[in-house]
Amino acid sequence: MVEILDTTLREGEQTPYVNFTIDEKLEIARSLDRIGVDMIEAGDPSVSPSVAKAIERISALGLKAEIIGHSVALQASIDKVKACGAHRVAIFYATSKIHLDAKLHKTQDEAIGIICEHIAYARSLGLKVRYTPEDATRTDFEFLVKVCNAAIEAGADRISFADTLGIMQPHDTFERVRALKARLLPCKIDLHCHNDYGLALANAMAGIRAGADCIHTTVNGLGERTGIPDLAETIVSFHNLEGVEKFNVQPLMELSGYLERVSGFFMAPNKPITGQNAFTHKSGVHTNGILKDPRTYEPFDPALLGRERKIVIDKYTGKSAVASRLDEYGIQVSLAELEVIVSRIKNIGDSRKQLFDTDIIEIAEHVTGRVIDVIPHDISAMILLEVESHVYTTSVVRRLRGLTNVSSVYEITGDYDISAFVNVENVMALNNLIEEIRTVMGVKRTETRMVLKKYNGKE
Repeated sequence: MVEILDTTLREGEQTPYVNFTIDEKLEIARSLDRIGVDMIEAGDPSVSPSVAKAIERISALGLKAEIIGHSVALQASIDKVKACGAHRVAIFYATSKIHLDAKLHKTQDEAIGIICEHIAYARSLGLKVRYTPEDATRTDFEFLVKVCNAAIEAGADRISFADTLGIMQPHDTFERVRALKARLLPCKIDLHCHNDYGLALANAMAGIRAGADCIHTTVNGLGERTGIPDLAETIVSFHNLEGVEKFNVQPLMELSGYLERVSGFFMAPNKPITGQNAFTHKSGVHTNGILKDPRTYEPFDPALLGRERKIVIDKYTGKSAVASRLDEYGIQVSLAELEVIVSRIKNIGDSRKQLFDTDIIEIAEHVTGRVIDVIPHDISAMILLEVESHVYTTSVVRRLRGLTNVSSVYEITGDYDISAFVNVENVMALNNLIEEIRTVMGVKRTETRMVLKKYNGKE
């Protein structure tokens, strides 16, 4: 059965401008363990003292997952992994001709000697060892077999097949992994697939089908350049398409949202599984089918992830979707009125990118001649913002001051960095404004407090 190694704390932190605190890393590790990943790659302790401290504290948590420290082929670096209390060291050393010639300036035989020496050293310290032939997919295959078998003989029990540049296609990955497995001494094979062509998860699934054992993932697909397979996409794909039920699916959305907040790396709305639009429907044909039976246009029930489906109302909308939205507010209209409402929605939708529920209700009021007062109006609120440490607070303030409904902005002390006072028409408009503020570059998290009473002067 497929294993998952999550490397959010190592590969994920190599995402440009991403830097986790130790406490954030502990929370991520605990969440990964709740999901049930088999291994957590906690970082390379040689990078910085804080990375070493994080690995040490994660190793002391007593998690079910195996904790791994990353290392170059140097004894001093391996010593640091041992000192942190990790269960395993992942030693990497490149094997492709371009890396050996241009970067390492080593012959193939010299490379094998260095790799075996440091694997044996790590084993002498009592560490389990995974060896990663970096740039394996551009390595001469016969040399790849030779160096991996030498590493296994030296004490490695796992080999990580690294598609460092993300250049493989699924059929090539299948053939290469199957051939490699047939030629290697007994060991487990990991798959570290980069996503430069958008094929990382497809390649990883093909590799598992060919006999590999483990896929490397990160939360939200973070990592160097375009990242590696996304944890949620990997787990849900194996859960729904391959019948693998060993992982806990429910915490995936919460962890994905947490990573967005602490990394400042926000996902595209159309990202599979965890993206905002994953269960959002717009076309009249689609929404009509969804309202009759969700299986018509949903690959799986969003409740699996604790999510809900959403139907967008705009010029593509049909009568079923509008009637359903009005019914949510307890608004009953005749068939003739519904047809007029839908017609007006389509006309307005030609000139506007987005229609809100307040717009739909206002149209219903005009068509029916009735006052429909179902949404609170004239709301004031205070939105508190925490800003990423590497971002100037004043740059976020400038962006906030340009938003229409923001009346005043203050830089403050305490747990938050900015306080913004806003005035909006209704709850829907407030929600939309909050979502817009959360997309401002540098905003780490927000907290909203609605104004209940306002007092002027000294009274």
